[in-house]
Amino acid sequence: MRITEVEVDEFTYLLNDVGNVDGHITYDPGSVTEPRGFVLTIRTADGTEGHYRGFMMVPPMVTQIEMSAGQLIGRSPLEREAIWQDLWQSLRHTDHFGVGPIDIALWDLAGKHYGESVSALLGGFRDSVPAYASTNMGDESEDGLNSPEGYANFAEECRDKGYPSFKIHPFGDPDRDVDVIRAVAEAVGDEMDLMLDPADGYETYADALKVGRVLDECEYFWYEDPTPASGHSTHLSARLSDQLQTPLVGGEHVRTGPTGTADLLAENTFEFIRADGHLDGGITGVMKLAHVAESFGADVELHAGGPAHLHCISAIRNTNYFEHALLHPKVTWKNNQALVQDVEIPDSNGRVAVPDGDGLGVDIDWDFVGSRRTGQTRFDSNGMVKD
Repeated sequence: MRITEVEVDEFTYLLNDVGNVDGHITYDPGSVTEPRGFVLTIRTADGTEGHYRGFMMVPPMVTQIEMSAGQLIGRSPLEREAIWQDLWQSLRHTDHFGVGPIDIALWDLAGKHYGESVSALLGGFRDSVPAYASTNMGDESEDGLNSPEGYANFAEECRDKGYPSFKIHPFGDPDRDVDVIRAVAEAVGDEMDLMLDPADGYETYADALKVGRVLDECEYFWYEDPTPASGHSTHLSARLSDQLQTPLVGGEHVRTGPTGTADLLAENTFEFIRADGHLDGGITGVMKLAHVAESFGADVELHAGGPAHLHCISAIRNTNYFEHALLHPKVTWKNNQALVQDVEIPDSNGRVAVPDGDGLGVDIDWDFVGSRRTGQTRFDSNGMVKD
């Protein structure tokens, strides 16, 4: 079995009432945005296909897939490790954004070839995973996440829906954020694991430390990427981790793979490490990071959603939650756009089922893609064709 075609279908999808402030997703009533998405298809001569639906970092991902497609033609799609190593090397100057989509599509293809789910191929041992409700960043709208009370009320709403855990993406203002931390802890702290992710929002170490001490006081489950240097400066992160009781989570914004993760953990920077199949080399990359973390006695937490992450979590011992993101009292998020199935809906106990169909267990909504397609690029033994 050999790869004969690689195809990228680009499209736009629709988001209502969602805006972008300083690079952060936030509630913006009345706004309409049309972000870019894509579907990668890897096809063999016998017609077996593997797919990846992309919605993050679309321009660099598509560009790097185009750079790499020629390396795939004629190879066995089942040689995922060899392909991963070759792509990790060839894209070493470009943050490896093309590796994840290709690797996930190859795992999907392998599952369809063998008639098994990706979870089964990974040795998965659970058929559902616990999810945490991961909020939008704070906003200034009357009916939004505009105050400590707004966050506390939403946390109670998520608790009542069955979520066992709640993660705050706050305002990025330390003084406002500590009020949010206390309000949410008072409302649901005895019933939910609570996390804070300022998304690199604090300017100084002093601000990060100030907020962290309030997290200690309120017994939060983790504290994630408080400053722009988080994950990059092992000295800063190790010093902050040493000063706080709340476990520090990091690595989300660092594309150095398993070796870089080993360096971070060796310097005692984080108790939990982030991994991301979309950005960190696909399913193969996530499993490598999980094993590195396990060897250091650390937990690995997967960033953002997607069916590939459900399969990975089903097979990882040292992990706690699936991120159901990004949630808001007034916004319906994008996770199922261009997919037939919406596989990321938690049940009444806050658990998300791992898809049990062949491969990733999801189907591409080709009618949706076709209705909003903005371009198509195909690669075969004759080269590249753009439509």
